[in-house]
Amino acid sequence: MHLILNRTQIREYDRLATALCKVPSLILMENAGRGAAEFIAQRGARQSAKPKVAIVCGTGNNGGDGFVVARHLAAHDEAEIAVFLVGDAQKISGDAKVNLEAMLASGILYTSPDAEAIRGADIVVDALFGTGLDRAVTGDAAAAIAAMNAAEGIRIALDIPSGLDADTGAVLGVAVKAAHTVTFAYAKPGLYTPEGRNHAGDIHVVKLGVPDKKILATTGHAAALIARETIAANLALREAKTYKHKAGDILIVAGSAGKTGAAKLTAEAALKTGAGLATVCTWSDALPAFEKETKEIMLTDLRREAIAASLGAAVAKRSAVVIGPGFGLDNDAKTAVDFVLGAVDIPLIIDADALTLAAAMPEALRNARAKKILTPHAGELARLLGVTAAAIEADRYQAVARAAALTQAIVVLKGAHTLVAAPDGEILVSAEANPVLATAGSGDVLAGIIAAFTAQMTPFEAAAAGVYVHAAAGNLWQKHTRSDRGMLAGAIAALVPEVLGNLLSI
Repeated sequence: MHLILNRTQIREYDRLATALCKVPSLILMENAGRGAAEFIAQRGARQSAKPKVAIVCGTGNNGGDGFVVARHLAAHDEAEIAVFLVGDAQKISGDAKVNLEAMLASGILYTSPDAEAIRGADIVVDALFGTGLDRAVTGDAAAAIAAMNAAEGIRIALDIPSGLDADTGAVLGVAVKAAHTVTFAYAKPGLYTPEGRNHAGDIHVVKLGVPDKKILATTGHAAALIARETIAANLALREAKTYKHKAGDILIVAGSAGKTGAAKLTAEAALKTGAGLATVCTWSDALPAFEKETKEIMLTDLRREAIAASLGAAVAKRSAVVIGPGFGLDNDAKTAVDFVLGAVDIPLIIDADALTLAAAMPEALRNARAKKILTPHAGELARLLGVTAAAIEADRYQAVARAAALTQAIVVLKGAHTLVAAPDGEILVSAEANPVLATAGSGDVLAGIIAAFTAQMTPFEAAAAGVYVHAAAGNLWQKHTRSDRGMLAGAIAALVPEVLGNLLSI
């Protein structure tokens, strides 16, 4: 499992590595710096025979990591190294001071930051601030970050881009925009956020040489990445005797006059993911439009004069229900959502308009008998929690955990690095953040994928699998087209069978 540790946990991890495992902190810094230097050397070899490497160091332990990097790069004599120190050298202490002295004794000197030299380097290494930063960056440090961001070469951050909050991914005034981040021991939550993606680039984890099961049992973890191998393990090859009802019978309570596309996308995505049946239950005045457009999708009438009776008959013997895409926000839609929350006891995926309506009935949502999966974007989650969308984005991990506990549901917070949270506090994170998925109907497709997976997995597993497959389809489309835009939501669903085939290795 690819774990993610927050600021407090990683600080305790370092302490316990020494206290429990008897690995001196100096060795931890050495292993971190050496691992980063190896990565930097590999990148440098692609740039030129002897690349110019500018290492911008602070006075704390992140700077100490930078001193180790400088020494190891110099030992191989494969780069022209310039070390720039931001701050007073007299403030450097502990392991960072030991490594500063070792670097100096090796013949590597430091100077104050030189913006021109930094700008002209082939590789710029950010070793200014580490995970402990929790205040706005100002003064000389801000100027150093500006110089790094103006550099023409590849920017590589050590542990976390300086200026990025390790826990939330918030930019603390100004932050380094790296092409790569070499993070130590375990990734940090802030790296897997929209701003984290924008500033961290590709993430590479360097282990510190510590057998750490005992440590992790004490520290715990903030989250874990959704792993391909876990999703593959939860998928099983189907037996030849499988029939359509066993494969999954999904009801989609969705659509309204003039808004049939969302429901159609959800149903098609469920079928493409392996559901044997998909039925759209929609308002009577929307049925004619569906009848002209659909072949494989079945239809059933949701009569405004008999909402409870219509839904009661429609949900019978289904394996899962999706409610919300394109459904509307009028009183009849509210009545339908209220009925479904009270009557359904099978997996229930609540999306789009149903999320907005459910936000006004928190007790009914919390007390619903169904195994609930909520699939909000930041704005929808903001309505659910009574805050602003900006507040959600300011700390996505805290927000999704709070929502899962409040609603007693699995909550999928969509966006770059989608989060999946359970009421018990477990959080999974998508390693992907692909802009091609920023297209109308993308969320409707995700709801259908998740619904289909509930036929063979627990709701938490189904939500994680849905997020993984949805992202993988986006990656596959981008690979085919070599474009970062122009994907239509239907193309996501169309690629799902190929993604599943790759997972199953058929």
